[in-house]
Amino acid sequence: MLFILDRLGDECEAGEGVPESAVRVIHAERKLQKLDFLVRNPDYLANVIISGCEEGRLPRERLLDARAVLEEREPELHTYRMLRGRHGAFEQLNNALSVLRHLELIAIRRSGRTSDEYVRRRDYYLLEAGAAQAERMRAAEPLLAWYDQQTAYVAMAAQGMSGGQLKVLQYGHDEYADTPERQLIGGITPRVRERLAAALAREGLAA
Repeated sequence: MLFILDRLGDECEAGEGVPESAVRVIHAERKLQKLDFLVRNPDYLANVIISGCEEGRLPRERLLDARAVLEEREPELHTYRMLRGRHGAFEQLNNALSVLRHLELIAIRRSGRTSDEYVRRRDYYLLEAGAAQAERMRAAEPLLAWYDQQTAYVAMAAQGMSGGQLKVLQYGHDEYADTPERQLIGGITPRVRERLAAALAREGLAA
């Protein structure tokens, strides 16, 4: 979660409601959940990269990153399926976030007004101490390199995309859309491998 905030959070500046020393922010738990889903599900991440290349949002060479995500980085060993919640993939984040908050590496704030029709969202801030800790972990903990690189791939794949756009891509798969609430969301690996092979061949990158 620390790497997600560090790699995938938006830059933030001082302002009303912004914690002192905050350097990055992810607005809304729903977006945080969707980014976490991509980190934990390499097959869905590779699919987002392929879509980005086909739509012209990403250069075609990024297909090689999709291949690395799907074929070269032991995706089966680093896949952690998530439950289907009311609004899509969901994981209880309280335990992980509470540890980071206790260590004063992150801060969580509510924003917006509360009424019967509007529930205030949660914004997740990475503090300067958290950014420094992420950098130390990159240098000192080789076992965490996979997760750090995975968040970097997500940052590339999701650049400029809103939570709503990520939602559309995820719901475009029956395995995701048709999963009942409180059940694990199924994988799409075989179909994404076929799609990737076709895209690589079409772009002359299969060798």
